Amino acid sequence: MTVLEDHLDALAPPPAPDAPIDPVLGRPLRPAPPARPTFNPDWTPARHRLLDGWVDVQDRLPDTGGIVARAKDHLWVGDPEMDAVVQMFRRLPPRSGRQMFEDALDNGLETIDDPPEELVALFEHIDNPPSWITRERVDRGAIVANSVSPAGKASLIFLNTLVTVQGGSVGGAVGTMGRMQRNMVNRSLETAEFWVHLPAPGALDRYGIAFKNAVRVRLMHAQARVMLRKKWGEEWVAQHGVPISNAEMSGGIPSFGVANLMYDINYGRHYDYRDLEDLNIFWSYIGHILGIREAMIPRTFGEAVELLDYGYAVMEPPSEFSEALNDVSEMMLNTLMDKVRVPLIDTQVKSALHQTLHGLYFFIGGTFLGKRITGTPEPTRIGRVAPKLITAQARLANLDRRIPGYWKRADRRRANGDTYWAVMHDAFTKLAAEQDGGRGPTFAHHDQRVEALGTTG
Repeated sequence: MTVLEDHLDALAPPPAPDAPIDPVLGRPLRPAPPARPTFNPDWTPARHRLLDGWVDVQDRLPDTGGIVARAKDHLWVGDPEMDAVVQMFRRLPPRSGRQMFEDALDNGLETIDDPPEELVALFEHIDNPPSWITRERVDRGAIVANSVSPAGKASLIFLNTLVTVQGGSVGGAVGTMGRMQRNMVNRSLETAEFWVHLPAPGALDRYGIAFKNAVRVRLMHAQARVMLRKKWGEEWVAQHGVPISNAEMSGGIPSFGVANLMYDINYGRHYDYRDLEDLNIFWSYIGHILGIREAMIPRTFGEAVELLDYGYAVMEPPSEFSEALNDVSEMMLNTLMDKVRVPLIDTQVKSALHQTLHGLYFFIGGTFLGKRITGTPEPTRIGRVAPKLITAQARLANLDRRIPGYWKRADRRRANGDTYWAVMHDAFTKLAAEQDGGRGPTFAHHDQRVEALGTTG
């Protein structure tokens, strides 16, 4: 299907005279912003760790075409429907736009008298996912997502912590917004709230809790986009593209999705190829809810791997906030660990755990990134043993799959959401209750700051 509407930013340059017609978009692709993309060799070890055996990882920019070529073009695209809703918020009286948004999300657009055209357009987009995303495959992908071993899920958290702390694009946006530095606990709770419900039966249905949380996260991205653009200015956009662009968001589909399984497989866990495809469809649907254009949603596991390889190959150098974000991340880890006491050997146990976690950063990110995020020159002996332990854990999980009735058991396990993130959610809930009295996740942190910008600009 040809996608004609792609909503390029006004600062996007024209395509080259000899640029071919992209078969999906039906138009020539625009060039990437002048300051991007640039090959970053620091991420080559992380690419090898994740992608060896799936693609031929080279210490250079990967050959690009298809969805990766469109990713360069879509650095000029934000989220047209939700960006318009943010402007609607600014136009209406304080808090009335948010209330209307929440009413439509909870009860349906038909319950709103004369809804603004921005809300109509938003829900028209949300309620019409690509035809190739089917409920059956999304549901099966949810079972697969919940079945990833703790080793695979932990590896994903380590990888995405590296992206946030040591990647310039995400780190620059997160650091500039400042919420991670100001209120790490509540931010972490909202992250866990987003993740924990995703695989639960019915959670991604139109009125399911995971569906609504994803739409709220989409709103927060759009709110951050307008604030970052205001902060960084039009000259920055002309050089780097739109903040939190559609291309960058699309990279989250494989990074949060199939990367889990790829780590698990690297550790010795057995999956069918169909599992990879269905998990990709599961996250492709989540990506649609989050506002990613159909042209930038990977239809297959193969396209997802292309996005992964390219995204990590062009990871921007650490932002000016990298040390501060690293300190906050370490402080959060220490806070969680301080909530657990081991009689007599507490200090020794926590030291070993720290060494284990640091070892996993070296294992996943390589020596350069491992040094940067841990502040140590190399993993300790305990840190070097840690990857072998998670490999054993992943292989042990294979036994369950060999016992008849595996899929029924796997389906039952997701009854209350993601079993791994449930533990994290409980821990962050307790910490948040201590700090702010248990306000809980609201996904409304940016509302007042956007309203303070006024109605123009």
